[in-house]
Amino acid sequence: MRGFSLLELMLSMTLGLLLCALLLPVLQASLHSQRFALIQLDAQQEARFVLQQLGRDIHMAGSFGCAGPAQWPAGQEPAMPLPDNNSLALRYADAGVAVMPVAAEEGRPALRLLQTPPPWLPGQILLLSSCHHIDRLVLGEQAWLEIAGETAWLRLLPTHPVWQSLQRHHLLSLELQPLRQLRYHWQAPGSLWWQQDHAPPQRLSDGLASLMVQAKPATVCAAGQQHWWWTVLLTMQGGSLPAYQMQLASRMGAAC
Repeated sequence: MRGFSLLELMLSMTLGLLLCALLLPVLQASLHSQRFALIQLDAQQEARFVLQQLGRDIHMAGSFGCAGPAQWPAGQEPAMPLPDNNSLALRYADAGVAVMPVAAEEGRPALRLLQTPPPWLPGQILLLSSCHHIDRLVLGEQAWLEIAGETAWLRLLPTHPVWQSLQRHHLLSLELQPLRQLRYHWQAPGSLWWQQDHAPPQRLSDGLASLMVQAKPATVCAAGQQHWWWTVLLTMQGGSLPAYQMQLASRMGAAC
C-alpha cells in the first residue's frame, strides 16, 4: 500500500505544532490557576489553624476553674496581660482534680485528691483554686504528691501558708489544677512562634504577613464579671489573599 509522502508528513507536523502552540497558553493558564488555588487553600488552612489555636487560648485566658482574674494571687504576673506589638502572654488552668481537706495521721492536716492525678513533673506550677481564692504551688518545692494504695495525697509543710488560707476557700469547689503559661511571638517576615511554660518555642506558621491582637473590656457587667473582647486580624502572605478577622470574648473576667 502507498505510504505518506514527505510533503504530507511535513504538513501534518506543521499543523500539529501549530495546534500545540495554540493550546500551550491555555495549558499554562490552567496550571497557573491550579497552582494559585493550591496556594490559597494552603494559606486558608494555615490561617484557620492559627486562628483556632489563638482563639482557644484567648477564650480561656484568665480562667482557673470557677475562679477568674479577681481571685488571682496578688504580687504575681497579671492573670490577663494586654497584648503588645509582637507578643501575647496568656495564663489559664487546665482541667484539675477535686481536693478535700482532711485530718490525716498524727493530727496533721492533709489534702486528699478525689481522683488519680495526671503524671505531673517536678517544677509544674499547680493552683489550689476554688470559686473564692487561688493559692499557687510548685510541685517538688512547695508541694509533693503521694500515692498510698488507691488514695492520692497532696503533702505540704505544716507551716505552709495554705493551711491558714483554707478558710478563704470555697471548700466544695476546691481543685488542684496545672497552670498553663503560653506566649505567642510574631517575627518578621512572617513567623509565628508558640511557647508553653519554659519549653523551647515551636514554630506555628511561616506564612503570616501581619498579625494584630487587640483587647478591650466589655462595656456591660454580666453575672458580676467584666469580660474582655478580643479582636484578631490575620493577613497571610500573598497580595490577593483576604484578611481574616476573629472576634471573641474571654471566658472569665474581672469582678465588677
